Amino acid sequence: MECYRCGTVVDGEDFCPNCGADIGLYRRILAAADACYNDGLEKAQVRDLSGAVESLNRCLSYYKYHTQARNLLGLVYFELGEIVMALSEWVISKNLQPENPLADRYLEEIQKSPGMLDKMNQTIKKYNQALVYCHQDSRDLATIQLRKVLSLNPKFVAGRQLLALLYIQDGKYDEAMKSLQAANKIDVKNTRTLRYMNEVREQQALQQKNQKKKKKRKDDAVSFKDGNDTVVMPQNSFRDLLDNTRASIVNILVGLVVGLLICFFLVVPTVREQARSDAANALVDANEELTNSSANVESLQKQVEQLQSELANYTGKADAVNSYELLMQAQEANGNGDLEAAATALGTVNRDLLGDRGKAVYDTIQTAINARTLEENEETGRRAFRRGNYEEAIAAYLVVVGIDENYRDGQVLYNLAESYREIGDNANARTYYDKVIAAFPDSSYARNAQNRLDEITEAEQAAGATGTQEGQTAQQGQTTQQGQTARQ
Repeated sequence: MECYRCGTVVDGEDFCPNCGADIGLYRRILAAADACYNDGLEKAQVRDLSGAVESLNRCLSYYKYHTQARNLLGLVYFELGEIVMALSEWVISKNLQPENPLADRYLEEIQKSPGMLDKMNQTIKKYNQALVYCHQDSRDLATIQLRKVLSLNPKFVAGRQLLALLYIQDGKYDEAMKSLQAANKIDVKNTRTLRYMNEVREQQALQQKNQKKKKKRKDDAVSFKDGNDTVVMPQNSFRDLLDNTRASIVNILVGLVVGLLICFFLVVPTVREQARSDAANALVDANEELTNSSANVESLQKQVEQLQSELANYTGKADAVNSYELLMQAQEANGNGDLEAAATALGTVNRDLLGDRGKAVYDTIQTAINARTLEENEETGRRAFRRGNYEEAIAAYLVVVGIDENYRDGQVLYNLAESYREIGDNANARTYYDKVIAAFPDSSYARNAQNRLDEITEAEQAAGATGTQEGQTAQQGQTTQQGQTARQ
């Protein structure tokens, strides 16, 4: 086990013998993280996915470099239909640990799946539109939109829960129960799903109770012979039929009225519901087409206006167009949290061709990329330096000082100089020791750098003196040999 502060190998001690760090507490934190990971793994195996997410997030809060927990968390999010969250966890896992075959495999499978990313974007857009419809109290439109979402991503638990909630509000408890049961098969202990299911069961029981109208009249029956047949009729009906013809007419009229009411309350609402559903579908399709058309027209108009204003004084129009397109790609990737893609796109942008707003966007994205790059490469260099892998440390530290030589108040410059000294490159070591002394003259790094420079100078002088003495000895031997030859 390595000390988390200085990297010294520590076996069973509670404190680091080199820097005095509390290794016992660090060991307990790692044990707690492993316990949370094991708990999350057990819950994921029995499809308690929401509980697994909670345990794995707790594990990562203890120790963010727990690669196995982060990879498993991405798988759980993917099973829940949260593909964006899954990709985020795998990308973070890959950045924290470059040698990560599991994360590489997961990301490669997503990229190789035909239409996966496009389907994911469509799912997100339609789900967000469904939320907008819910806030506008357009439950019919929201229901239609959520059905489209679930047709694209059947494992999207949040979408099934929202659809069930809409069914509950509309009193469609059987359809709500079907949606909740499908969500429960994916995540068996999701508290929101279970709460909705209990509510639906209560409403179904109440509905069945109200529908049961126990009006059973047991009247005395009267039977009589009609030829060879025996006719059985209720006594009251028989008397009414024989004694009261007006009652018969009233019964016929009542039957007609009941028939008309049944037609009005059962047939007409069905026809209206179908017509309203068709109209809602047509409205959703029209809204989508209008939204896409408006967005495309507005986006194209803005691009035309920007290009016309920025390219008026520039002859290389093709380069300017490419720069704006790449800047838009970088801005989109930065908004999605994909700094690697943003850096790739931004690296090919010609900043001189951008206007004031474009330069401001460029600088904002560049600042975010630099901050992430500085942090990751400093961490990589520090770990490599502790392990004695000085070539890797030099590569990482050069990236850091290329962006900000004063990063970490001289520590990066000093470690870079130390790495060059360890591999025997004294020329580069001198260069960065001098930079440490010049930039941070009153720091401990400057004093240590001066000591290292003195050691290098003494070593070079000693090596030069040894070389001179060896040359003189060789010359004297050659002269003696020539004299002996001449005497002979």
